[in-house]
Amino acid sequence: MNPNDIQKISLEQRDFWDSLQLDILASNQGVTAELFQAFIERNLIFSLISRGASVIEMSALQRLFHSKDYGYLVLFELAEPKKTGLGNFIIDEFELHYFIKEHLPDYDCFLSPFLNNRIAVLVSLDASMSEDLHREHGLSLCHGLIPLTEAHFHVKVTAGIGSIYHLPSVHSSYASALACLPYSNFDPVIFYADLKNYDPNLQFDYLVTQKRLMEALQLRKTRAYNYFSILIDYIRPMNDVMKRNKILELLVLVNNAMDTDNQEGARSFDYMDISRKLMDFSGEQLIDYAYQTFVFLSSYTRPQNSIDYSNHIVKATREYLESHYADDISLEAMAEHVNISPQYFSKLIKKTTGFNFIDWLSMLRVKKAKELLTNSSLTVKEVCFMVGYKDPNYFSRIFKKRIGLTPSEYVKANSFLNNKN
Repeated sequence: MNPNDIQKISLEQRDFWDSLQLDILASNQGVTAELFQAFIERNLIFSLISRGASVIEMSALQRLFHSKDYGYLVLFELAEPKKTGLGNFIIDEFELHYFIKEHLPDYDCFLSPFLNNRIAVLVSLDASMSEDLHREHGLSLCHGLIPLTEAHFHVKVTAGIGSIYHLPSVHSSYASALACLPYSNFDPVIFYADLKNYDPNLQFDYLVTQKRLMEALQLRKTRAYNYFSILIDYIRPMNDVMKRNKILELLVLVNNAMDTDNQEGARSFDYMDISRKLMDFSGEQLIDYAYQTFVFLSSYTRPQNSIDYSNHIVKATREYLESHYADDISLEAMAEHVNISPQYFSKLIKKTTGFNFIDWLSMLRVKKAKELLTNSSLTVKEVCFMVGYKDPNYFSRIFKKRIGLTPSEYVKANSFLNNKN
């Protein structure tokens, strides 16, 4: 097979799955004002913690959501009580978003997207507070929310509570919250100032710590943030010239560590641009910028609903569905076709495509039905049988769920548009 044929197959794979995915998303979720607000909030918070929000974004956060001038981040990590071997599990991130909002009515909170089984909650404050009050405030939030979340989603939840910062610098709170997570085996909720209690005998060696940082980044381990914080604390007392040199050196190493496996979409790194920006800052601003850039460089993740086109099970499923969508296909039969267990197949398809097998099959059948209803004189009943359904009433309900119209209404609407044109 020549390269052009391979590229054509790859494009066909993408067209097939991307088209179905967009249709499923549109049919599963109406775009409401509440949903728009959640999207905007999540994007603003992600910008704030990963790269630092722009002036416009900060203004939007304060005007649209009435955020206050200070805040700290609580980072929650959700994990299955028993690991399945499939990596990250699937959870409805908007259900989680609304659940947390509902159960924190006494806190002024804003939520990030759900990434790598973690969700960040920005707790907005009028002013900074003492360490003791901060600890009490954060622990009260976590101990109230965690049992409810564990019971509702059937997961194990741990949390790290970050330090308080002025809102534009709150990305540094994200780093300190992340540094807490590796110690969750001691306590499910760790307050950043208590880290020294869990590792009091830490022996510091700059080069050794730097090496451990690189290894942790390459393995995508959360302890990388802990090592980075240790190195930054070492750099902090230096003069600005030394700070800039050490920070640039560290960020170059971070970028190289994140790019060792050549991940698609890995962060680009412009050395000259970073150098110029470092020259614009001094003192503690340099430290803030170091944390901000570190979080940005190390936060690469596959979007939750992106499709792993290269997975051989995904390829085999696509080929079988296109050829046999009109047959009486069950999940068990599909799993047998690709030679894996039904349980593993179900989890793998949802993990690699973002939706379950029945979603894909019903959406594909509806797409084929739309083509037949638009481009032929077949009756709705005939189309129903041709796309794999045996009951016209059931077919009508599935069609309306996915399209918003019954098959008959769709035919009338399409006929009206054609006559008008």
